[in-house]
Amino acid sequence: MDTEIVAIAGSPARPAHLVVRLPDGTLAQTAQLDSSQRAAVGRALAAGVREALPGGGHRVVTPLLAEVEVGTTRHRTVRFVRLREDLGPAEPGPSG
Repeated sequence: MDTEIVAIAGSPARPAHLVVRLPDGTLAQTAQLDSSQRAAVGRALAAGVREALPGGGHRVVTPLLAEVEVGTTRHRTVRFVRLREDLGPAEPGPSG
């Protein structure tokens, strides 16, 4: 499913986790990003982060969409799949 990235945890150049807004409006933190995902998200964010948040996070200023997989186990897990740079911020694609 496609979600909006609203914040990151860790360094803006190489974030460790993303905070995304799910279609139902709730915020969720993704599982830890691997090194190639960290690099890709860091490049896409460039200067698109705002002031630091408590706990080492940063708000995202530049609207970015990400494809995530949401697990339906007892403890919901959210896994980052890829950036959706092919979609504009106001046009989320079909959920999947």
